[in-house]
Amino acid sequence: MPRDRLLRVLAVLSLGIAVLHIGAIVFHLYWFFWWYDMFLHLLGGVFIALLVLWVRFFSVYIKKPAIFSVRRVFLFTLLGLLVIGIGWEVFERLLGPTWSVEGYWLDTSIDIAFDIVGGVVGWFYFVKKYHRK
Repeated sequence: MPRDRLLRVLAVLSLGIAVLHIGAIVFHLYWFFWWYDMFLHLLGGVFIALLVLWVRFFSVYIKKPAIFSVRRVFLFTLLGLLVIGIGWEVFERLLGPTWSVEGYWLDTSIDIAFDIVGGVVGWFYFVKKYHRK
C-alpha cells in the first residue's frame, strides 16, 4: 500500500534528521562545518514536502482526488513548505539569538532556500512514485 510505504520513508527521514541534529549538538558540528545547517534544512524540506503530500493524498483529513495535476501538487507542496519553513524561522527568532545576530537575514534566507530545494526533491520523488498518468 502506498500510504504505508510513504509513512516508512517519513519515519526514516525523521529518525535520520533527529540523529544528525543530536549529533550536531553534541559534537558542535553546526560550528565546525558551515554547510551542516544547509544539509539538515535540505533534508527537512524533503521531510516536510512528503509529510504535506501524505496528509493531502493518503490521510483521512482531506478528501482524495481521483486524478491530480502535477502543477497543483507542486503549488500545494510549496505553500505547505513555506508556511512550515517560515514558521520554523519565526520560532527560532522568538527563542532568542543563540548565535551572532549579524547575518541573521542572510542565514534565514539560505535556510528557507534549502527548505525549498528539499521540498522540490520531495515533490519530485512523490510525483515519480505516486502520480498515475
